[in-house]
Amino acid sequence: MSARHITPVHLIAMISRTPLITLALSALSLTACGGGGGGGAPFIPPQPTGGNTQSATGSTGGEAPSAPKKPTIKRNAKELFLEAGRVASEGPSSYPRAIEMYERAYSEEPNLKQALYNIALLHERSGDQAQAVSAYKRATDNGAAEGWVGIGLMQLAANNMGEAELSFRKALEMEPLNGRAHLNLALIAKERGDHKEAMGSIRNALKEDSTNADAYNLLAQIYHDMGRFKLALLVCDAGLGELAPEHSGLWTTQGLIHLKLKDVIKATASFRQAIKFDTSNFAARLNLGLITFNYRDYERSYQLLSEAVQLKPEHPEALLSKAVAARALDRIDEARQAYQQVLSLKPNHPGALFNLAILQQDYTQIEGFDARINNLREVIKQYENVLNFTQDERLRKKIVQRVEEARIMIEALEVEKEMAAAQGAQAPTAP
Repeated sequence: MSARHITPVHLIAMISRTPLITLALSALSLTACGGGGGGGAPFIPPQPTGGNTQSATGSTGGEAPSAPKKPTIKRNAKELFLEAGRVASEGPSSYPRAIEMYERAYSEEPNLKQALYNIALLHERSGDQAQAVSAYKRATDNGAAEGWVGIGLMQLAANNMGEAELSFRKALEMEPLNGRAHLNLALIAKERGDHKEAMGSIRNALKEDSTNADAYNLLAQIYHDMGRFKLALLVCDAGLGELAPEHSGLWTTQGLIHLKLKDVIKATASFRQAIKFDTSNFAARLNLGLITFNYRDYERSYQLLSEAVQLKPEHPEALLSKAVAARALDRIDEARQAYQQVLSLKPNHPGALFNLAILQQDYTQIEGFDARINNLREVIKQYENVLNFTQDERLRKKIVQRVEEARIMIEALEVEKEMAAAQGAQAPTAP
């Protein structure tokens, strides 16, 4: 089968056991609670009523206590703090100066614990992980619960879910109303399928800030996971309509729900809005690329999927999707290289193995009956090998179909070989 005859079924098959909707939601989930539509951890602004609440058990399902009155911050220190944030916004080259300004602000006003958190965040953004952890711990030692949140987010990024959960609970021991800690605990509970605990944590996050759009986004994802798609859509609509119309994460989740409801037109519009409000939105680009592929707009699909790979160069499914789009455009060498790259990241990946076999079957130029027959026999072995690594029924059916096609081709080649041999034997000899 040539690239001109690639169907949507091939695209789904190459994704292996991860359907389009689950793939993108998984890609979205670990960045949903850092603080804002873009998913990155935010700077903590100065709180004129800053301070910490009394100790709590850290339970995510119980009632969170009300926050007591908090001390006022000195005006000069607050102004220095805000100026440090402006300097930090100029870019990495300005981080050292911003850190020095945050240090002076904290020295002048010890109640300004947010400065310690922002110092740690700047070290993290500079790529100095060890210094960032040390700075976050300094923040916690001085009573800033956000320090534990920062450590937890770093652990989440490293996929250390258990350690991250402990860090977020430590934050709640110091500050029971810490919304980001509650929200990330909700995320962790969602990932393990504990919807009841996740919703309890979201309720506690909303006690700190009833307008938290990230909480709405995560709640919509939970309803999606529960199969309550219309309710999930209502949550997205409420968040986008009343709280944060430019929240890229909510637009992405809305698009995923529309896909589940088989409304591709609305899904496409949602993903486009998500990219409009966050040019680094990986999940929206990936899904939009898959949708455009299914509509056979291979050039646009290839462009979107290439952009997704630029955002996450070692994401196996993004690489695989881009490779299939490249194959549809007859960029065979590029596709083959991408499949090999997937296998280097995830050995025995069924989608990569399957598509490499397709390349060998359909795009290998071989002369001679015996060579072509042997190539097809090798291809059959490759297809059958994929069966050892996947339980995806759609992919297994495609493999059975491909194997049958290869066997029919072998039979046809053997008949042609015999006919050619017979014609050669009957040819008259030269006088």
